[in-house]
Amino acid sequence: MSPTTVTSDDPRILFEVDADGIGVVRIARPEKRNAVSLSMWTALGAVFAASSVNQAVRCLILTGSGGHFSAGADISEFGKIRAGAEAARHYDELCDKTTLAIRDCPKPVIAALSGVTVGGGLGLALACDLRVADETIRTGIPAGKLGLVYSVTDCRLLAERVGVTKAKEILFTARIFGLEDALRLGLVDRAVKTDAFGEARKLAAEIASNAPLSLAGSKAILNAVSWGTARAQDGELQRLIDAAFDSADYSEGVRAFGEGRSPRFTGR
Repeated sequence: MSPTTVTSDDPRILFEVDADGIGVVRIARPEKRNAVSLSMWTALGAVFAASSVNQAVRCLILTGSGGHFSAGADISEFGKIRAGAEAARHYDELCDKTTLAIRDCPKPVIAALSGVTVGGGLGLALACDLRVADETIRTGIPAGKLGLVYSVTDCRLLAERVGVTKAKEILFTARIFGLEDALRLGLVDRAVKTDAFGEARKLAAEIASNAPLSLAGSKAILNAVSWGTARAQDGELQRLIDAAFDSADYSEGVRAFGEGRSPRFTGR
């Protein structure tokens, strides 16, 4: 089966699903190092929302074009659409909606990071479940050099990924870090010399071979534990556990284990 290309609401957000159920979401604005305009933020959120309910998608990779992941929000728009506190609050709400669409997508999401990965670009990467980077990465959050405060959602994700002390180092210094420091700070989970996307694709294939209901349940529970909402979501999370035990995939997994073969999961 050939890959299926899905048209997004902005032509600079590309989405393709291959025969293995691996969806690739690509930010395609290389002339601006993949800076994300407001329409691109909206389209990106819509792609992840649609992927959440698309049975053909098993795992997602978020990446950029032209050797860069993303230079973050398109600062050239700020004078019009982020001028003053009220406009900035509205802008941040739209961006947060996209960030949470990535974080809450029930499918595992891997960020493949190369080149410039700064500001809102790093925020998008931190919303993903795992981050693979190569030696070209240059990453950080230069909010302090722009005179703005990173959103609560983005600060929370940053602190969740790297811890509060390292989050303070990243925000207070506003430095741009290379791969070695990105690993030290915990911004990157897996490193390769070249071709972050190729490594992410291998990892996605490994993940996509597992039972979709198991992946979705594990992600939901770990997110809830991390954000301190597990007790409030107890009934919802228990239903995910129960659904997995009642699924045909659970029966297939047990049967395949007993027969010494690889399971064939369908997500049901």
